[in-house]
Amino acid sequence: MAGQRTRSTLPKDEARRRYIELAELAVLEQIRADAETLDRESIPVGPFARLDANALAASVGKTRGSITNLFGSQAALQAETMDLAMSARDWIDRIEYPEPGDQPTADAWIDALLAAESARGPQRGADPASTYAFLWAIWLTAVPYGLWSERIRQPSMDEHAQWVSRLELVLADAIAHFDLETVDGSARDLAEAFASLIEGVWLNQCLTDRHPSEPDEPISTLLRRAGRTLWRGGTAPRS
Repeated sequence: MAGQRTRSTLPKDEARRRYIELAELAVLEQIRADAETLDRESIPVGPFARLDANALAASVGKTRGSITNLFGSQAALQAETMDLAMSARDWIDRIEYPEPGDQPTADAWIDALLAAESARGPQRGADPASTYAFLWAIWLTAVPYGLWSERIRQPSMDEHAQWVSRLELVLADAIAHFDLETVDGSARDLAEAFASLIEGVWLNQCLTDRHPSEPDEPISTLLRRAGRTLWRGGTAPRS
């Protein structure tokens, strides 16, 4: 009969995989649609949209009316919370880096720097807290929307540029202190590489507190070893 649907002849496992692929595409299409809406009006997305004003007020012995008085609505609270997570520029200014003069060698200084950066990042299994590490983790939940939303993308890019500029100054100071020079690049290039490395390891730190390839070692070892390799490859004694 014309137009009659025919039963799928695909094996069950293959048919399941095909539907999962279609579902993945549907999820991406929904994220894109939400992201495009987000640029037209202030709406919360992802976990921000599930933030419950009633439960939040009750946690401090208040009623939802206290939040309504301050924000006007639950949606406004959700959107402002998301905005804060998208831009954490104040946290960058608070970072305290080790002084080169406090370390005997350049390797010791870079090791101290990276140990501190590991400690500053998210930690597997830690309790939620209002810190940069967990704000960074919250930001990850909105990253997919940044593929299509300027509102999500721009604050994150501004923060990245601010952090790299700070790292550039810190690295340049250490390079001068230890009488080194950069190899095939600049302090800015080295700062960009370190920023990418640090955030890459932070992703691992969300999932494990041990070295992914060496379970007897803490996760900080991964960042310290990789960072030393990067530092030694990117700097050399001044000619």
